[in-house]
Amino acid sequence: MRTAAAILLLITCFFVGGDCYPQDPCSGTVRVKSEEKPLTKAELAHRALLKTPLEERRHLAFTDVEFILRCGTHHDAAELFAAVRNTLVQMVGATVVEADQNAIHVSYDDGFKPHLVAFRFNFDRPVTAIPLPGEKVAISGTYSSYSQDPFQINMTNPSFRVIP
Repeated sequence: MRTAAAILLLITCFFVGGDCYPQDPCSGTVRVKSEEKPLTKAELAHRALLKTPLEERRHLAFTDVEFILRCGTHHDAAELFAAVRNTLVQMVGATVVEADQNAIHVSYDDGFKPHLVAFRFNFDRPVTAIPLPGEKVAISGTYSSYSQDPFQINMTNPSFRVIP
């Protein structure tokens, strides 16, 4: 039984590996097939938006939303944000970059690349328990707005807890 499972896994990995496309995460391009030109980040963001049905865009991971807003065209970013506006999102393990009684700026590392400070959680009322830079937090909030320069996604109605 173990041998059969191992052979099946090996065969599956072989065939799946043949269909996978090499990616270079540092260059910002993705080579779809060896004979095609690499996609730019804007083209990749546009393709991701086109392949995500309108009713599913609210369920995109926040790192995907960040990528499309940051790298996509203004039209693609506006189209996506119209779909995700007022959507609640939760980040577990976000790193506090800066915090005061009115807002927390966090970054999130998804394991592929460290993210810049992209998320700002604005408090409705000043808070007294302010996390320190470098602390990990579990934080939630709703998308309220974003800006391209400097890039920032603004969140409202936040709640957070420091992760020990």
